[in-house]
Parts: sequence; C-alpha cells; structure tokens
Amino acid sequence: MENPPSLYDTLVQGLRPHRNWLDRRHLKTVAGMMGGLIHSGSIRLCAWAPFVVSRARYSQSTVRRFRRWLDNDKSEGHPLYGPLLQQALIGWVDKTLSVALDTAMWWHTYCMVRLSVISRGRAVPWVWDVLEPGSAMVAYDVSKALLDQANPLMPVACQVGFLADRGVTDTELRRPLKRLGWHFRLRITSNFWRDRPGHEGGQVRTISLACGQARFWPGVLLTIQRCGPVHLAVARPWASDEYW
Repeated sequence: MENPPSLYDTLVQGLRPHRNWLDRRHLKTVAGMMGGLIHSGSIRLCAWAPFVVSRARYSQSTVRRFRRWLDNDKSEGHPLYGPLLQQALIGWVDKTLSVALDTAMWWHTYCMVRLSVISRGRAVPWVWDVLEPGSAMVAYDVSKALLDQANPLMPVACQVGFLADRGVTDTELRRPLKRLGWHFRLRITSNFWRDRPGHEGGQVRTISLACGQARFWPGVLLTIQRCGPVHLAVARPWASDEYW
C-alpha cells in the first residue's frame, strides 16, 4: 500500500500550475513555508524549519532562505495569491458570496485595509493594502481600488453581499458597488442624518428604542446629501445603552 502524499508534496502539486512564479525554486520555498505554518500553528519562521523538506543540515539555513524570499522586492503577493484564491472560489459559482472590508492597526503606525471572503465563520483575506501613516478610517479611493482589484477574481454569476463597519461608511462607495452589481450592508455611526419622505428627519441616535427592541425602515435617505434610498435597521441590546 502506497504512503499518502505529504503535506509538502500536496502543496507543491497545488502550486505548480501557477504561472506567475519568477523562479521555480520560489514555489518550493513557499510550499515549505505554508507547510511549516500549518504544522506548527505559529508565525515564527524558526518554528517552521523542523517541518520543511530540505537538504539543509541546519535550521538556520532554512530560516535564512525564508527571510530572503520574504525580503525579495520582486516577489509580489497579489499576482501569486489572487489566482490561487480564484481557484478556491470556483465552488461559489451561481451562489451568494459574503465579503467584508475591514482594517487592522499595527503599532499605531500601519493600517492594513483588506477585503476578505467570509466562509465558515472565518475571514479569508482576498485583496489588501497597507497604509502609512495608518488610520482606521478608510478613504474612498482606497476602498474603490480594492473593489476594482477583487472584481476580476469573482466567480461567474455569483451574487456578492458586501459588509463594512463604521470606518468605511462613505456614501460615495454606493456608486462602485452598484456598478459591480454587489449588494451591501454597512454599519453607520449614530450621528448619520436620516430622512424618510413624509416624516421628520434627524440623526439616527434620536430614534427612541427600548431595551431589546429593533426597528426597520425601507426607503430611507442618509446624510444631508440625501443618499439613497436604502433600508435602515436600528436595534438596542438588552441592558445596554449602545445602539446597533
């Protein structure tokens, strides 16, 4: 009975059809890094070395190889990663796919803005950008650029639901989302101006809610520029003064 292929062999086989490798040796390095990450469950390079298939006699040699690959300015992440994720998304053809735009701050200096695929309770990075100096508030140009970058990787005839938190609630973002045919669900801040035809307008925070109550309105116009119409949902959790 033949032994099943190792994780390293499986990764090499999966990465081999990729056309964007600058050098085939890079493929084996990436497969080793991925295998080490999966086996060790750690992001430390030295923790990956024991799981790498290599002729190197010392783990320091393997770690140096990883560092050289990561420091190579000619290695671009998106051209390598994008087609792999596109292949993984084939199963979503003719289905609904949820994607989320969120941010992560590093050392109060850098901000990673990423568009992720939501699957099985996990956010799998799709496309991203790192900004310096960073801010949790995402500019419209950054969001639009990520949308344009992600759209060509979208499965055929796939419905997309776009999710975003308060840091990216730019009303201008509705235009590229509408052009792409994506649905959207955006969390807004409580000082957003809302207006319903035939009703008095005001900030969202002025809506009276009891604990545990939720209210929903169609045909709402948001901000002084009266963007919309959109659906508005507000809620107040039990035993909390926070509004959702």
